[in-house]
Amino acid sequence: MEEKRDWLGMPDEIMGGMILQRLDAVEILTSVKKVCRDWRRICKDPEMWKIIEIILPINGRNRDIYQKLTKQVVHRSCGELIDISLHFYTTDDLFDHVSRCSCKLNCLRLTDCYRITPCGLSNARKRLPHLETLELYYFHIGKGEEIELIGRSCPQLMSFEMEIMCAGGDVYARAIAKSMPALRHLKLFGLMYDDNGVQAILDGCPHLESLDLRGCPYHDLDLDLDENLEKLCRERIIDFKYNISESEEDSDTD
Repeated sequence: MEEKRDWLGMPDEIMGGMILQRLDAVEILTSVKKVCRDWRRICKDPEMWKIIEIILPINGRNRDIYQKLTKQVVHRSCGELIDISLHFYTTDDLFDHVSRCSCKLNCLRLTDCYRITPCGLSNARKRLPHLETLELYYFHIGKGEEIELIGRSCPQLMSFEMEIMCAGGDVYARAIAKSMPALRHLKLFGLMYDDNGVQAILDGCPHLESLDLRGCPYHDLDLDLDENLEKLCRERIIDFKYNISESEEDSDTD
């Protein structure tokens, strides 16, 4: 007969890891801790909250409750939070709370967080000097100067991804080139540039290992690079993409 496994007798670090791999942070806070005394004890450990993902359904109700629960989750990390992903309906107030309570944060992802204003982003970025990875998807970015301020406030930034629908991509390209010299990975999806913007990135970010500048798939617009500049990009950068069709090729090989 197969021996039964004692799940509750497993070490805390293994049990905690198994929970985090399967559940959203709000689920852990509202449901998992109620399972038993041992799980409730594990859920109080700041180590459980070093990596947090909060997902609010687009049409979800009780948004104020989600805001409150997110603050509780961040508070439980006791300053040990290093990686957080926030999807939908994040406000300036919530983002301010995250930045104030997360001095060790090195990875931040924000998706569809339109309620974070440029001012809110500017205030928070001053408290994130250890940030190494930043991803902004469908996010409100007003001007290139705001991107430049982020870069200067986060000197350790090595990976930056941004997706917005905008024709004036050169403004953002130059801002990145001026303020993010340590970048190894850069993805700017949905923007349009000219050769000058791409050249600025090459000059300002000499350590790039991957560069993704695919244009705007919603309007079937590809980046039309000068032949010599494209050759230079491919020689200097290990993983370089700038054509929408490359996405299709990647999918075919998966």
